Amino acid sequence: MKSHRLRAAILLLVAINMAALTGLLPVVVVLARDGTVDSDMPFFENRYETDHFVLKWTNKSKRSGDNISDPQIIKDSAEYLETAWGKYTELFGRPPHTAPGKDKMEVVFWDNDCYGVSDPPDGPIQFGSVAWVNNPTIRKPTSAHELFHKLQYAYGYRIRWNPKTPYRWFTEGTAAWSEAFVWGRVSLDCKVCTLFKDTSMDLYEADYTAMPFWVYFVQGNKENPNNQLMVKFFEKCEQLHDERLALNEVIKETYGSVDGFFKGFAKERKSGFWNNACVPYKCILGPGGQDLVEEVKALQGRWNRN
Repeated sequence: MKSHRLRAAILLLVAINMAALTGLLPVVVVLARDGTVDSDMPFFENRYETDHFVLKWTNKSKRSGDNISDPQIIKDSAEYLETAWGKYTELFGRPPHTAPGKDKMEVVFWDNDCYGVSDPPDGPIQFGSVAWVNNPTIRKPTSAHELFHKLQYAYGYRIRWNPKTPYRWFTEGTAAWSEAFVWGRVSLDCKVCTLFKDTSMDLYEADYTAMPFWVYFVQGNKENPNNQLMVKFFEKCEQLHDERLALNEVIKETYGSVDGFFKGFAKERKSGFWNNACVPYKCILGPGGQDLVEEVKALQGRWNRN
């Protein structure tokens, strides 16, 4: 999950090789970032372990933005990650990808100018310490989002196959969906609202903003969501090594007509997307605590009246 400042930046590959430290505060921290090796990453003198994660952070960096002084931030983040881990493994029946030879996933916090990153597949999750300290409401959805990228890797994405360009509607769109699936909230309101504000935007042009399509795909805007369809989709991706073909296959098997499904989505984008009971996606909170579903309803209501 990247902030608006990261959108213009290229992905960074991050590799960390840190020795285990002992006797530090019992706190958990998570940081993730895409990109090349970054020599500016600080030394992490603090370490805390949970069942599935090793979290590292600093309070002694020369750059103030790297530092996290409150251990409770780390503890809370650990709980958020473990909650997401549990929900993913329950639904998908497999754990997120962990680097070969490691029994726990590494998570680090530093001033990486973004909310979070989870690239490359064998690298750590990196969370932006500045955003983490200053914007507490983004911690839950960002934790779910970055961990979901690790689940994508568990299905072979970027390990055994690569998506075709454009692909962020798939990679970032499904990760944005995971925020609502796990927490019922997102880190940026554009993830919910943009496809309704710009109904001419093609799905494949979207990135995080493709999230409503994935809600529609699992019928999360209806009374009885079928989140199991996301499992079928990723299983098809793993088999076919082609996310578009995999999506079409699952739509065809589930809904019949692929063309009809996309036409239905296009129609509901303009009116009535959240007209039904839509549990548990009836309320998706934005970073300011606003109900974005109600904002979409209000927007579509104005269009219908006009």
